[in-house]
Amino acid sequence: MARLRWTVVFDPPRDGAANMAVDHALADTVEPDEGWLRLYRWVRPTLSLGRHEPAADIYDFARAGRLGIDVVRRPTGGRGVLHDAELTYAVVAPVAAAGRLRAAYAVVHAGLAAGLRALGADARLAAGVAPGPPRAGACFDATAGGEVVAGGRKLTGSAQARIGRALLQHGSVLIDGSQDVVGELCRRPAAAGTAAASTTLREQLGRAPSWEEVATAVAEGLAAELGAGMAEGELPQPAMRRMGSLERHYRSREWTLRR
Repeated sequence: MARLRWTVVFDPPRDGAANMAVDHALADTVEPDEGWLRLYRWVRPTLSLGRHEPAADIYDFARAGRLGIDVVRRPTGGRGVLHDAELTYAVVAPVAAAGRLRAAYAVVHAGLAAGLRALGADARLAAGVAPGPPRAGACFDATAGGEVVAGGRKLTGSAQARIGRALLQHGSVLIDGSQDVVGELCRRPAAAGTAAASTTLREQLGRAPSWEEVATAVAEGLAAELGAGMAEGELPQPAMRRMGSLERHYRSREWTLRR
């Protein structure tokens, strides 16, 4: 992926449907010689669901509403994530340049770990552990092989999808707060022994770095791992035009509540 022209976008906060629409639109419109790193956050706490997660059977959406938590379904797989005191990243590249999806996954996580180590976290890649099935609960309740951990606990969670001729990988870097609310939104209590195994940068560093500090570190770590320059820029117009119809899709109850 180093031969691509990389652009990093430090995007302002958006709601869940808009955030998913932008990531999807970048994948739909990416050019063969370009790659994108989008770093963003959310205007309200949001539970994002994996593409194939049978969420209506798992989560109490009425309770989420009472707690002021939005719900959106991602175009990528995996399990539920609470987006609140964290940084969300999205990497978009043509599959022809990214190569095998698993290899791209490893490169991105190595870049994330390098950036987080620069902040002072003992960030490492987890050993090979198979991810749990969609019904297994929250994303941060278990660590999959290759994800970023610190002190043996999960610091990032990521998911991938191939969209047309593009790779989309996006995920969450926990800065502060807790993922416990994801379990509180489940209709059934977690089974014994499935307590959350996540950590945050606040826990690892003894302070909560700013979103801007984490975003800069992540961008620099990924650029170094890719061996590529990364120019700061804005979202491209083709993606912004494509975003409109995709945003309607991600706001639809049919998509969000699908089984």
